Amino acid sequence: MSVEALHKVVLYPFITESIASLKAMTNLSGTAGEAFVDQVGDFRFKGYAVCSDVTGSLDGVIMMHHYPETAIAIGNSVCENLFGENYAYDEINEELSHALAEWGNTIVGRSTDLHSRYSLDYDFSAPYFVQDMDDMEKYLEDVKEIITVPIAVEGVGRYYFNLLIRNVNSQNVGIKREQSQGIVNAHTKALPKDSKVLLVDDSSMIRKAIKRYLAELGYNNVIEADDGLSAVEIVKNEAPDFMFMDVVMGEMNGDQALTAIREMGSEIPVVMLSSVTDKTLVDQCEAQGVSGFIFKPIQADSGAEIISDYLRIA
Repeated sequence: MSVEALHKVVLYPFITESIASLKAMTNLSGTAGEAFVDQVGDFRFKGYAVCSDVTGSLDGVIMMHHYPETAIAIGNSVCENLFGENYAYDEINEELSHALAEWGNTIVGRSTDLHSRYSLDYDFSAPYFVQDMDDMEKYLEDVKEIITVPIAVEGVGRYYFNLLIRNVNSQNVGIKREQSQGIVNAHTKALPKDSKVLLVDDSSMIRKAIKRYLAELGYNNVIEADDGLSAVEIVKNEAPDFMFMDVVMGEMNGDQALTAIREMGSEIPVVMLSSVTDKTLVDQCEAQGVSGFIFKPIQADSGAEIISDYLRIA
């Protein structure tokens, strides 16, 4: 495939979703430059990258690639937008790592979900993060071509999308971006303020943010879990009244936990959280009985309002 075709088919959803998520999660504006071919021998690691392996008819790695200073600026902005406070970290610490992971996971999750809706002969791995320059050598092994698209972030700097190609044998398939929306809780009775709310997400940053939004709304009896397996045990032993649960987590995903919760007879109202908008997944969860889906990202200026729309029971 030509550079133009690979750009349109493989990179385009990542680029457009990253620019949209940049605006939604940081209030920063990004503009994509022209795609070009990088020389493999001259390719250098810039310091921070979110990666996803591509397998099948396209074998390689897609990489969202930052200079550290760009990653720091974006991470600070993600925190500011999520919590409504000023952040001025000057290095990638634990909190910024969580923020950048949430941003990267949202972009890769939505982009790969969009790819999956078409009859394409390649798949993407879950996103992972590279911060060690020594790790870069293994990603460049057997790479024959690198396609790069720069993204200029107004007032900040640049990040890059790199498609590291080992082998490609793919047909040209047009892809157009779709806008994701949440599925609102249709119930009408407000959840009592003294209810015990279980919040399940493997991102401590998302739990922290949603807990703040709940507190703004007067819900302070909040318990937390970071994976589906723990959530099942908490529902069994502590009988919460309502829960918000992420879909993609370690140990046990939210859709699997939902199945287990229903199988043990619990009718607890559940609102799912996800950056992936796959209709099959949504239908499966709805069949198990959920009170709606919130499609990430969410942020400080609208977070409490969004959450309040879901705090209803039959």
